[in-house]
Amino acid sequence: MKLNQYIYNVNYQVQEEDLCALEIRSLFNFHLEGKVFFSSKEVEPSISPFLKTRLKIIYKTSSFSDIIELIKKDKITSQDFVVKYLELFSGDPYIKKRKELCKEIGLVVEGFPSFTSPKTTFGISFYKGSWYFGILVANNSEWKAHNTKPYSYSSSIGINIAKVLLNIAGNGDFSKRLVDPCCGVGTVLLEGFFAGYDIRGWEIMSKVAEHARANLLHFNYLPKVTTGDIQDIGESFDASIIDLPYGNFCPTNVDNQVKIIKNAKRISKKLVLVSCEDITHQILREKLKITDCCKISKNEKGSFYRYIWVCE
Repeated sequence: MKLNQYIYNVNYQVQEEDLCALEIRSLFNFHLEGKVFFSSKEVEPSISPFLKTRLKIIYKTSSFSDIIELIKKDKITSQDFVVKYLELFSGDPYIKKRKELCKEIGLVVEGFPSFTSPKTTFGISFYKGSWYFGILVANNSEWKAHNTKPYSYSSSIGINIAKVLLNIAGNGDFSKRLVDPCCGVGTVLLEGFFAGYDIRGWEIMSKVAEHARANLLHFNYLPKVTTGDIQDIGESFDASIIDLPYGNFCPTNVDNQVKIIKNAKRISKKLVLVSCEDITHQILREKLKITDCCKISKNEKGSFYRYIWVCE
């Protein structure tokens, strides 16, 4: 049985469950239940901190032997390939036999395998009584190198949150124009450029803006950071991503927050707001519609919270 569908699996820390669910709603437009799901939408796993793998399904069968016969029948051919077993749930009864299963598939795929630098990775998996075979793509985790950026502040948002904010704002559509008008040292910008989003940054503090540009150049990205106030931005964007200042370099008073929200509303159709305090009443006062939200903690103890709102 051939399907035009993908299997995805996710992984997250306990305190990140709601953040992961929010990202999946934004990218795939459905509510996540469990850590494995099917979708007809193709998303690159590496743009997300939570997507582990994507299997493009070629065959779904009731037995492993049927997979072998279909590969033979269709003369699946590939040069420089490897076969990997995809474990989708704890207690998979076939996990101990994964090497033998992969070898059996490798022997019937026409072409030459490559275990060191494969151009194609085939995946085989057993899930809920069915066998799945297809093209496997894993999260490359290369984005984690951004943790070594030259400049960082303890108050900066983490990479995981930054990646999710981008996917909430852009919904995986790289044609959309995004802006981080309070970009700090450029954490969101780094993840935006890595994923392929069209994004710009503004930063009111000149020294911090210099650090953001240095961080981007360090990873060979264009330093698209303007030193300036959000109220001076004259361009229009599809979405703004704003981690509201909370006292380290900018005043954290209500008037400043309102100014930022008003101007973000002026320059963009959609707002993704982040704050360390609940400002729902301020958002609603600005006549913004909250379409989604979540509250996440920095660790399992829940010692520090961030709130995220998606607004239109």
